[in-house]
Amino acid sequence: MKKVWIKEVNLFNFNGINITEINTIAFISRLCVIQPYLYKLKINIYLISTVHKEKGYCTSENLFEILNKIKPDVVFCEASPEMFESFKKGLIQSSLELNSIKKLSKYHSFSFVAIDSYPSPNINFRNKVNVLFDLIEKDKKYKNVWIKNNENTHMFGFEYLNSDENIQLFNEMAEREKHIITQLANLQYKNTYTKWLNFHDNRENEMLENINSYVANNELEKAVFLCGSAHRKSILNKIKEKNNIQIRWYFELPK
Repeated sequence: MKKVWIKEVNLFNFNGINITEINTIAFISRLCVIQPYLYKLKINIYLISTVHKEKGYCTSENLFEILNKIKPDVVFCEASPEMFESFKKGLIQSSLELNSIKKLSKYHSFSFVAIDSYPSPNINFRNKVNVLFDLIEKDKKYKNVWIKNNENTHMFGFEYLNSDENIQLFNEMAEREKHIITQLANLQYKNTYTKWLNFHDNRENEMLENINSYVANNELEKAVFLCGSAHRKSILNKIKEKNNIQIRWYFELPK
């Protein structure tokens, strides 16, 4: 009978059989119909939406407490490799996420992966975006939603940032942005806004691809993905669309 050979299997349950630390084992043909990827345990990854600077109950200490509950093997973070190097040199001190990770490293061993590797836009484009959003933020309806989001962040911290209400308010801001751009009837503003959306779409795609690549090439059981709450809806949708069978995603904070 045809046999399938598996090496170095860690403890798991297979058809009711506990298997642990097997160097080499043969399964008869009854098991050969199962796809090879099923022999590998799913990797648990928590998506944790954050802000990049401390606001009210959104503090590095509170994020540390969340991370310490999970005790991840790997922390994936919306930070560029260059930003992380600057943080290690003491050139950046205001990053909420990196400060919480620094504290976590005193109590728990893990790997840190800065996954925001998509090239940053040039200064000229960033200036155009700033001019555009200065106009958008003068809109009263937009400003009111922004204030509500900011108040919720201060009062409710990470519980709010990882909630459906947070997604809803960012939806309202995005819809209002599109309305304002249409009302401005300025081709340059429209093009700038479209390029800005495309830039973030490409960033998100690359961050998720970096996670998938790391998972495919490294051994781990648990991880977290720290990402700004403005990306939450889009990241959720992309995770569900791509459906990496190696990963079991968690979208709620640990209890």
